Amino acid sequence: MKNDIYTMLNDADINLEQYEKEDFNDIERKNLKAKFRKSINSKKSYKRNIAVATAVTLVLTVGILGGNADVYATRVSNIIGRDIGSLLGIQRNLDGYKTVVNKAVTDKGITVKLNEVILDGNQLIVSSNISSNEKLEGGRSWMPFFTVYVNGKKASNAADGSGKVVDDYTTEEVMTYHLDKVDLSGDLNIKILCKSMLLDDKEKNGTWSFEFKTNGDQLKVDTREMALNNKFTLENGKEYTLSKYTDNALGQKIYASTSAANSKTKSAYDIVLKGNDDLGNKISFYMNYDTENETLFRTEKIDGGINKNAKTLTLTPYAAKYPEKSGRMDGEYKKAGDKFTIDLSKLK
Repeated sequence: MKNDIYTMLNDADINLEQYEKEDFNDIERKNLKAKFRKSINSKKSYKRNIAVATAVTLVLTVGILGGNADVYATRVSNIIGRDIGSLLGIQRNLDGYKTVVNKAVTDKGITVKLNEVILDGNQLIVSSNISSNEKLEGGRSWMPFFTVYVNGKKASNAADGSGKVVDDYTTEEVMTYHLDKVDLSGDLNIKILCKSMLLDDKEKNGTWSFEFKTNGDQLKVDTREMALNNKFTLENGKEYTLSKYTDNALGQKIYASTSAANSKTKSAYDIVLKGNDDLGNKISFYMNYDTENETLFRTEKIDGGINKNAKTLTLTPYAAKYPEKSGRMDGEYKKAGDKFTIDLSKLK
């Protein structure tokens, strides 16, 4: 099956009582469920991510054939996942940036295994797999509801990712959690908690909790950036101001601030920034997430990133309207603004 679907742990226990009041609300769960289904129907490649309301994670090779839940738990705990860099299609060595997790938790016959994590600015990239003795037929896949806490404070406000069903019993994913309103510098205590997950429309309740430490400074040291000032406005009246371009070992990003959409319509749009570099190579940035005040675009093809010899990027914004109901993204991408150029020599 090949369906495109969209976390150094210590053994300390998590005090669940401190998180219960900050668990997923009904709106977050509804949005996540709707966006997750859209990603399953997507025809885009494995590396193409679609933003969702808050979710999970990766890809490893595993074969689990028959047996009870205890057997599944034992086998999954011994799985060694593929390097997170290879899963992201990144050719650079990421050993200096990643934290190896390699821990499995089993509850209610479902095993979640977190493999590796990387903290990139305000994003936590996590690899994991989910397995049970329930057969995944017809493209069925697990959809967990994970929440990330940083130094005891709820930090995740959105997530996106890619994954696939690797056999009849296992879902593999890599997810990026978007962290908000927390200090991500220096040594950090990260806690990831899941108390429910869906298989089709059936909810499975349990507790899958993890703790680990990481550091938010290393990748920041190697990140170059430059200011931007390019604007475009969608048909729904929402204005985007591209404010910053960054480059590091994980790829390239374009940050944008946004204004409120026109009150006449609540239509949502997917946006891509497409064009080429001065060497003639095609370049595309997809919309990684789109919140009320901020939007992030990432390079569509992150294998190797932007050509190191490129001096400029020339891009044009295109937008397509999301369907009103869950389903395929069939809307046509139309030009949404003027062409603009990024001078890469200004990166510092």
